[in-house]
Formats: sequence, structure tokens, C-alpha cells
Amino acid sequence: MDVGRQQIARLPLNKESLRITQNSFGTTTFTNAPDGTASIQAFYAKNSYSKSTNPGITGFGFNFAGPVDLTTADQILFSYAVWFPPDFDFVLGGKLPGPYGGANEQVAKGCAGGRQDGRNLCFSLRLMWRENGDGEIYAYLPDDPANAGLLLLNGTVTDPTIYGLSVARGAFRFARGDWTVVAQRVKLNTFGKDDGELELWVNGKSVIHATNVVLRAVPETQVRGIEAETFFGGSNSSWESPKDQFAYMAAFSGATVAPGSSPAEGKRAYPLASGDRLQRSPVFSIATTCLIFAIVSLAL
Repeated sequence: MDVGRQQIARLPLNKESLRITQNSFGTTTFTNAPDGTASIQAFYAKNSYSKSTNPGITGFGFNFAGPVDLTTADQILFSYAVWFPPDFDFVLGGKLPGPYGGANEQVAKGCAGGRQDGRNLCFSLRLMWRENGDGEIYAYLPDDPANAGLLLLNGTVTDPTIYGLSVARGAFRFARGDWTVVAQRVKLNTFGKDDGELELWVNGKSVIHATNVVLRAVPETQVRGIEAETFFGGSNSSWESPKDQFAYMAAFSGATVAPGSSPAEGKRAYPLASGDRLQRSPVFSIATTCLIFAIVSLAL
């Protein structure tokens, strides 16, 4: 990686650095994880599920822009680490943060949550844990025939409620009692073409890579930010947490990606941040005390 072609901003993990644009539900608590890592703590109260059913006691929800102007980029990378306690009960599943976008900020922020109208105007790419910690990309995508190709990935299923698309469910598993480092690459398609991409690294390994994806169904669509949501659910009590539980999220990192930097174009995986205690591979690690963003295009 040509470090000389990057500018890295290392910022404290707080509301000002994240540039929160909307608080949706829950409480955003900045504290240390059990191992001392600076984190955002998620509290899931006993019997809680769904952000709309239990807005005050289940997880948290906010949108943030970060210190990078993502709206100017056709390709971005977003990464963070999540820690679940050794006795965490995953039940049927729950949501985790991911990028979102759309034709404008208003329509983009409302893309998830069962939205059916205006789906061609936006996209949402949160992650999700399922039973036993099985992971996936939980996607709301434009209604374009090209996106049916995602169903060819092992584990991909259409939500029976016709809500989101579970992309590659079970391609990885969230750990209990340890950090799981996730990094999403989102490449917007050229308007009128199906040349978009979705890729997910877990602990430094690419576990999901989808090509020929349509995220931009109208020319105005751009990445708008990060939808930082976590809660159990699901929309009924079968998803509820059986006890009071906590999770921790740390080392939020991001970059705009320079043209020609895609692994599909022969470049290596993206090492976003450097850290000292949570090393995950020779080319991927996370910082333990700060929010790290590349503020100029990342070229590898």
C-alpha cells in the first residue's frame, strides 16, 4: 500500500467525530469494552425487540456522516469491530450498522424498516446476526432484475415478509467473547449499467463478494452515510432478547476508494487501520482507542 498517497485522520470516538446527522432510538453510550477498548455500548433489555416496539430499551440507532464526504465517492469502505459477551444469546437475529444511500438524504434515511415504495430511490446495507451468530448482509436494494443474481450466492434468501434480502447468510459467524472485525466495500454502479459490487471482509478475509449489482437506479443516488443501528428483530416477540444483554462496537473506520483500487481489478485487500491489540491478519487490523478515517481517496 502506498501510504504516501493517503491522509489518515485519527479521531476520538465521540459524537463530534462521527458527525451524527440523526438520532433514531435508544441511547448512545460511549464507554470501554471489558478489555478496555474505547467503544459504543449497546444495551438490549430483557424482552426487547424491534426498534419501533421498544425504542427506549433496545440497542441504539443513529445515522452518521463521518469526517469523510462519502457523497462524492462511487466506491467506499466502512469497517468496525463488534464484541459479544461469551454468554450472549443471539436468539433469531438482530441488526448491526452498515452503509446507506439514495437519491437524497430524506429518502435514503427511510430506505429500511420494511419500506416497499420508492425502493428504486435508495439502498440500505446493514449487517445482521442470525441464530448462533451466523452473519449476513441484510440489504434493501432497487427492484432491478440484475439484483436477482444475489440469490445465486450460497445462503441468500428473500425475507418472507418481502422486506430485506439476506445476502449470503452463514458466510461467516460473529464470535462470542472476542472481537469480530467487519469491513464492507460498496461500489456504486454506473447509472444504466449493472457494474456495482458488494464485498465483505471478516477478520481480514473476504467472505462475500457480489458483482453485477445495481445500487444506483436513478442518477442522483449516492452513498449518504452510515446507518448505525442495532436491535433484536424482527418485528414480533419470537425475536426478543431473553435477558438483559450488552454488545460493544469499536474502531469505526472508513475511506473513499480511488478508481482502480478494487480487488476485482487486481489490487490486494484493504488494511484500513493500524492497531496494537486486536490484530486480525497481516493486512487488516483495528485501532483500539480511536475512530480512523481516510480523508483522501484510498489507493492501494
